[in-house]
Amino acid sequence: MFKDDSLSIFIRLCLSVVGTSIIALGIVFFRLSSLGIDPATAADIGISNTFNWYLGNYQLIFNAILFLIICIFDRSQFGIGTLINMSLPGYIVGYLTPILSRIIFHTFSKSSILEIIILFVFGMVLFSLGISLYTSVNLGVSPYDAVALSFEKRVGLVID
Repeated sequence: MFKDDSLSIFIRLCLSVVGTSIIALGIVFFRLSSLGIDPATAADIGISNTFNWYLGNYQLIFNAILFLIICIFDRSQFGIGTLINMSLPGYIVGYLTPILSRIIFHTFSKSSILEIIILFVFGMVLFSLGISLYTSVNLGVSPYDAVALSFEKRVGLVID
């Protein structure tokens, strides 16, 4: 699908950053809807709140530890996209959540179930679009995703 020339790599790198940023924006809308988020982000937010750490800092440290552990078993999952995905989302979510919260709840009331559903569906669309962009450029997976892929490869079990 992609050639290995400099322009192609640059475009793939940009798409990885854009995809990861869109994923983070989708997570912000999930949070604003109060209807739930993906389990990994929920754990990251809960733990960072418990220890009163900034979400981006916690997520980067956790992903770095996971990255080092997975590197011992299977480095083939990682690429430059891994570094993008392990560092950007937490900072984007931490930065945009309070800003968009003020903007959106100045307009919406958060008491209307329709408005909450709109926020959630918009978050789902953004999250899905971001995932498709991020994964289609094939520049590596996040450390969290590499756990299941490495486990599958090592143990021989197929995870669907």
